[in-house]
Amino acid sequence: MKNTQNVKFITPPNRLKMKVGGGGISEERIQRAQEVINNFEMDFRPEARKLAITLDKATNDAIQSIKSKKVFNKEKMIHPVMQLKANGGMFKYCLLTDVADICLQFMEAVHEYNTEAIEIIKAHENAIQIIIKNDLKGDGGPEGYTLVQELHKACTRYFKKYKT
Repeated sequence: MKNTQNVKFITPPNRLKMKVGGGGISEERIQRAQEVINNFEMDFRPEARKLAITLDKATNDAIQSIKSKKVFNKEKMIHPVMQLKANGGMFKYCLLTDVADICLQFMEAVHEYNTEAIEIIKAHENAIQIIIKNDLKGDGGPEGYTLVQELHKACTRYFKKYKT
């Protein structure tokens, strides 16, 4: 038995596209926006320092909670790291963004925090404070690459030890 049924495809109207129209952003507007981004001068360090202080307080609180076997809010550590990661690159602190990204991924992967996990977060925090204090913009060159690799290795050793 042969199926000779004709199929007709109907494309529904794209109402959103009909409302806003087609096209895109003109090349001139994109170029002007890029110039604004390139020439943007604002000192991110004061805000970054506040975030680093918030992270320091949160990690110290976490250590005390772990020692006293109390539950702590890991979001208090995650939030400042997220902010540093999100804003670092925008203000040309690419190394800061990379360090915060590694720290954030580590914090999200840890299921049960212990003092060793907090020590690794503290190592990231120390790197963040050095970057801010010394106004290290860009990727940090070969030293920045080495720092990022060593932080990755510390995280890897932790996960091998605790098999998480």
